[in-house]
Amino acid sequence: MKISNIKWFVNSISQCSRFQSGRMANTFLMLFMFHHSLHNGIANDLAKVDNYRYHMDLYKMMLRNYDKRIIPQCSDNPLKVTIQLAPREIVDLREQQENGEFQLWVRLSWFDCNLVWNKTDYRNISWLVVSYEDIWVPDITLIEGIDFIGNMPNMKQYRARITSNGQVHFNFLTVVNTVCHMDLTYYPFDVQMFDFTFTSWIYTSDALNIQAASNYGDLTYFSPNQEFIVKEVAATSITQPYPCCGGNFSLVTFTLKIKRRPTFFMATIVVPFFIITILSFAGFALPSISGEKITFHTTILLATVVFLLLVQDQFPSTSETFPKIAIYFSISMILSCVSCVMSAIVMYIYYNDLSGKKMHKWVKLIFIEWLGKIMLVTEIDLPYHICKVQQEGSIQRKPTVSQEEIRKSRKSRKSLKDLEAAEKIDYDSMLLNGIHEDLEDEQSSPNKYLRKAKTERNQSSNENGITVTFAKSPCNDHDPTRNDLDPSTRKMNDWELLAYTVDRFFTVFYVSVTVLNSFVFLFIMKSQEESLE
Repeated sequence: MKISNIKWFVNSISQCSRFQSGRMANTFLMLFMFHHSLHNGIANDLAKVDNYRYHMDLYKMMLRNYDKRIIPQCSDNPLKVTIQLAPREIVDLREQQENGEFQLWVRLSWFDCNLVWNKTDYRNISWLVVSYEDIWVPDITLIEGIDFIGNMPNMKQYRARITSNGQVHFNFLTVVNTVCHMDLTYYPFDVQMFDFTFTSWIYTSDALNIQAASNYGDLTYFSPNQEFIVKEVAATSITQPYPCCGGNFSLVTFTLKIKRRPTFFMATIVVPFFIITILSFAGFALPSISGEKITFHTTILLATVVFLLLVQDQFPSTSETFPKIAIYFSISMILSCVSCVMSAIVMYIYYNDLSGKKMHKWVKLIFIEWLGKIMLVTEIDLPYHICKVQQEGSIQRKPTVSQEEIRKSRKSRKSLKDLEAAEKIDYDSMLLNGIHEDLEDEQSSPNKYLRKAKTERNQSSNENGITVTFAKSPCNDHDPTRNDLDPSTRKMNDWELLAYTVDRFFTVFYVSVTVLNSFVFLFIMKSQEESLE
């Protein structure tokens, strides 16, 4: 065909040169190119038709006497099926339910002696694609699968690729739900292992031998996860006996090893809890007279319980492994409870002097003298307060009105409101005036405000016809002009000094145990992180 075209082209050129016409030469050249392209197009179309016909003939020839229900075991040796796993994505991981959802790419390969052809007889066709329903496919089952839709859904929607030497390659993508044993001992620095065990459901190892294609899975196309880092996928092939099912079965287990990214959990759980723990130290710095020590430590206890509940929601309900962080939170919660008890003891000792009890000598010797020296406690000044009520020489906090004065007020038709007004006289003014009654000369007092307060008090009492009597204060056995009202002049009594000493001891004990607990937790977590790298 090509030689005749060339001869036709040479003859055309010679004719063009004979007529010595350039226009005729161009015309013949265009006609030749059109004839050549038309001929090639028709030839290509015919080749495509022939190729399709050869594929049809090959497909019919192979499947004419093929039975997909029979395993293609053409020798005494078991049929070898190789499997390779390529994890694609971690869809979801549920720690509390101990299961996860994964997208996997499963690659199967085996030799089928009934699907061999000579490619030279079929125009060098070396491979052919067939559907799942046309050929025999091993009944591969995922043992850890818990999906109710199917063991490996969408498996039947994919096609197989057959080569001329009888090698079958069947690759499919599936999403599986598997049961996973979660080990959260070192959460959030934990490493999880997920097993994917593939085996035949019906064929024993005498008929079907399943082997891993390599010692490791393929992570080339794995999609990165925001919470976990995939370290490796290791493959192991074993033969396990199942007496219930009639023999030994070949199993291939792929172990997916992933490591959690701890940054998010450290920033949202661990660091805030450390801040609350440090804040609990401030509760021991509060003075006992404030009355807020127990309230402060109770608030810290409630915050600790909230953090423990937040972490508990992410852990499975199992007793095999208990997270170290949960132990740390539990110990911290116990310490918070102990701090509340410590504060209650300190408050009880501090206000025990109101009961009038005397302190035993051995208590004073052990806790004030010996323990005080160890805790470096020295007697400090306390804010001034009005002397406490005692049996003798007590100060009446309100002026008393006698029954005789009430009867006189009724006879004189005076209202009881006048008597009540007398009772509402400022107590501090009366106390100061009562103190200054012991002075020989009222004018000798350097405080003009005291003289004015006494004058106003006397005038108010005389106008209402009431005489107010003050008992002598046990606190005025010294010069009232001294700085007795200054907050830095009153010394501790024995009970207050004991409360201060015990509070110092509790503070040292709580801080030491809390720091030790935090240090041990961080050391364990750091050691675990270094072992994983």
